Amino acid sequence: MLRSETQNFPLAATLLVSELVLGFFLASIVKTLAEHLAVFQILLFRYLLSLPILILWARLALGKEFMRITNKPIMALRSICGFLGLMMWFIAVSHIDLSLATALGNTMPMFITIFVVLMGQELVGPRRAIAVAVGFVGVFILLFPISVDFNWIGTLSALAGALFAALMFIFIRLLGKTDAAVTTAIWYNSFGALASALLCLVFGSFDMRFGAETADYNLMPWLLGLGLMASFQQYALAQSHYYADASALAPLHYLTIPIGVGFGVLLFDEALTSKFVIGTAIILGANIYIFLRERKYEQVE
Repeated sequence: MLRSETQNFPLAATLLVSELVLGFFLASIVKTLAEHLAVFQILLFRYLLSLPILILWARLALGKEFMRITNKPIMALRSICGFLGLMMWFIAVSHIDLSLATALGNTMPMFITIFVVLMGQELVGPRRAIAVAVGFVGVFILLFPISVDFNWIGTLSALAGALFAALMFIFIRLLGKTDAAVTTAIWYNSFGALASALLCLVFGSFDMRFGAETADYNLMPWLLGLGLMASFQQYALAQSHYYADASALAPLHYLTIPIGVGFGVLLFDEALTSKFVIGTAIILGANIYIFLRERKYEQVE
């Protein structure tokens, strides 16, 4: 529980919105770098270069015990799901429009609702169940009818990323009861760096020269920026939840759709169709209803 004197919603909201914007700057860099580098290489630099600032911050804030984790099994699950979720997100934005990937990524609250039932953590009434079903109707509208140029890899990766992100979010909730956010971030990013390095070796993309055919040392500033942005993004996320409760900040996460669409339109000239607007509106509406029902359920409890 946060101490009352640390509550500062305007500051928390500013930090969270900054985290969301940084996330889409990262996605834009990934979309650009994917033309030159394998996704595993991008992941390696993103994880590895985010660690120094996180470690320095944790050491200053927590002292010698900054690497101590209490709930190790949940930490392992959080790291695996977080890595798979981010990898799928990177694959998605490298194959499909950023706006479409964002809309599909917003199926995460629906997956969370499904998982909390399957894990026996919460009972979900018929209204929330119907909202989940309606949300997936929005996904159907977004994707169908399938055209010749439909990108299965990017689409399925976006949905898989939302699924793994939902699991990660559930595990983060559990970790938040026992361990510091910055400590879990260090362990997660360390796991991500190791896993992506192993994947680079397995798939033959571990080439610090970025490959003979795409050698371009001007990519290094982009990769450095990727790592730095990732560390500040996680700092902003952790601090936002220090100054305000997660339930109070939850509605701000719905800003991902307008922010993601804005980045897609402004930076990549993506076009918005009526089908996209209708499908995305249904997904967003379902998510808002799920959130409101969850809040009502919490108040009753």
